Amino acid sequence: MSVSIKQLKAFVAVVEEKSFSLAAERLNATQSGMSMLVQNLEISVGKRLIDRVPGKLVLTESGKVFYKYSLDILMLMEKALIDVKNDTKDLSGTFNCGLMPTFTRSALPITLSKFLLDYPNVDIKVTEAYSGVLEEMVRSNKLEFAIVPSVKNPTGLKVSFVSSDINLLVTSKKSNLIHLKPIKLSNLKDIKIILPGPDNSRRIAMNQYFSTHNISISKKLEMDGMIGTLEMISSSNWCGILPAALCDLDLPGEARTLSPLISPTLITDYVMITSASKELSPAAKLFSKKICDKIKNVSSTLNKLVNLTD
Repeated sequence: MSVSIKQLKAFVAVVEEKSFSLAAERLNATQSGMSMLVQNLEISVGKRLIDRVPGKLVLTESGKVFYKYSLDILMLMEKALIDVKNDTKDLSGTFNCGLMPTFTRSALPITLSKFLLDYPNVDIKVTEAYSGVLEEMVRSNKLEFAIVPSVKNPTGLKVSFVSSDINLLVTSKKSNLIHLKPIKLSNLKDIKIILPGPDNSRRIAMNQYFSTHNISISKKLEMDGMIGTLEMISSSNWCGILPAALCDLDLPGEARTLSPLISPTLITDYVMITSASKELSPAAKLFSKKICDKIKNVSSTLNKLVNLTD
């Protein structure tokens, strides 16, 4: 039996993209070429790995087992190549990573600027997007890693926990609320709140929170932009529920009032996602650790402040 790395990559791409045409785009190949690679792989293995049902592709039981081992093999190959090349003390290279607007406002600037000073030979491209987009970009190997609040489809991804973050009611300085004093949202009246779009994971969590805890909202405004939401709050009587990781710069209370939610709290869990078949490059691995540590620190700081004032 002869199986090539090219066949394994084709098989993994087809499984994760659920399409021969999308897998071909991912690997810069032709659809017929991808089909031939997978077909020859099945001949070599002696088992059908994918059932080609009209309108979709379904892994056979053998395919499920082989997919898992394929990921392990490709990961080991990536690790071997990286370890062999990593023979210098001076960190260098280029990598792409993805962050949500939650992190690009406060956690990213300090972490990134210091990292580039310490490692001037590393080039970094940061993509800002919401979780669904970042998830697909990691799965298709357009990003080495991303940090998101949840994963809709873990196929083709490694998921590792980063931190838990409290959510805050953010209002203008003209509101009657006391900065950093916890509040019970159900006690407030005439709440005019800015919310992300209906498909946003934060919106889904907030809708459940409102429904479960009998919170009445008088008026809603949909706005997916985090920075736009913050500026709208500053200049109006609209409020928003935002994660602590976004509000680190507002801790002094000079621009906006932060009110931690209690009875109950609203928690967001962050995870880091990477491709299940690729090893992080040394530069990406180091930077991911530093940005994750910064996010943990921001969440921890806010949690301690809440514990002191609650």
